[in-house]
Amino acid sequence: MRTSLKGTLIGVVLLVSAGQALAYPPDNAAVFYYKAFLLHKEPSDAVDKMLKGQSDGNNGLNEQIRKYVEDNRKVINLIVTAAEIKNCDWGYDYSEGINLLMPELAKCRKLAFLLTADAKVLAEKGDYKTALERCITIHKMGIHTGGDIIIQQLVGSAIGGLADRCIAEILPQASDDSETLQRLRTQLADISSKYHSILVAMGNEAALLNNETVTLNSSNKELILDAVRSSGSSKDNQDKAGKVIRQHDDNEFYARSTEYYKSVIPRIQIAYGLPFPQAKQAMGDLCKEVENTAREKPEAVIAEVMLPMFDQSLMKDTRNKTQLNAVIAGIDIYIIRAKSGKMPDEIPAGLPKDMFSGKDFLYEKTGAGFTLTGQGKDLDKDVVQKYEFKLAK
Repeated sequence: MRTSLKGTLIGVVLLVSAGQALAYPPDNAAVFYYKAFLLHKEPSDAVDKMLKGQSDGNNGLNEQIRKYVEDNRKVINLIVTAAEIKNCDWGYDYSEGINLLMPELAKCRKLAFLLTADAKVLAEKGDYKTALERCITIHKMGIHTGGDIIIQQLVGSAIGGLADRCIAEILPQASDDSETLQRLRTQLADISSKYHSILVAMGNEAALLNNETVTLNSSNKELILDAVRSSGSSKDNQDKAGKVIRQHDDNEFYARSTEYYKSVIPRIQIAYGLPFPQAKQAMGDLCKEVENTAREKPEAVIAEVMLPMFDQSLMKDTRNKTQLNAVIAGIDIYIIRAKSGKMPDEIPAGLPKDMFSGKDFLYEKTGAGFTLTGQGKDLDKDVVQKYEFKLAK
């Protein structure tokens, strides 16, 4: 299996590179990412666990992580090159619909953990400028990873979230360097405008459903059941949907299920276009309505089990946007301090806002620096998000 996968990836790299033998670098970032996948020296299970904890700020650096980073230096260089290329075509055939496989998404997430560790190694050595550039590289990879449909958009946004948490950890070292802070602020403002829209991604999901080649049918029953199992819905709902699908395994049932699912998508699009509090309410109402319908009409069960995934997509997208806004707002406050020599007494006007409420962050000076707190609740975690920013010691 491993040899087959490697052969496939090599074939993709050669195919994408065809006709460009004399042009270097190629104008498709995916070529470099595929090379990085081939060369990536996978971490042990123990190091993989440490990397995930370390990227969330729970674990510090250690020799195992440092060695993993150094062993993958060529991979890091490939990713840095890829991130600077505007175009990234993974070669997906979206007409495959539910049969479409996207192994690159998980691989890019692993590479993001690698880059996060590299950024912290650089910061540990005092090279905070290059460390922050690594974080920008992670963001650019997130933009390349995010794409036309919801799952791509979510993974890309999550990779961006890793970058933002890493930036917040490194920022104290740059807190007196107004030039570096201003450059970083400009880069993040540009990046925030390039992330793929969840609303556009939802529209593309609708377009795929309207393509008759991706209509649900008996031939892809097992893939439908796999989608149900990975939907994020409750175990009871998954079991219920699986039972109904097996009981009604005929193309007439799948045709009705497809039509019902199509009728729900426009309402998700409308909800996604609303400010978060109204969007969350609209999604909750829609989930309850579909749940009630599914009690009477078996063709509604697939939509019932998939809707929580779209509800979670809204939450995760809002959370990642809020975190990015908090980092940009924090940098603006750092810049004021670096230029004036003191922290502002109140939050400056015009800073990016808390996306959960649509309002300014609440600003508070602390002994170690300052905090920015949202004014709307992150309902999935049942908390109001609070972001801490420290100053150089």
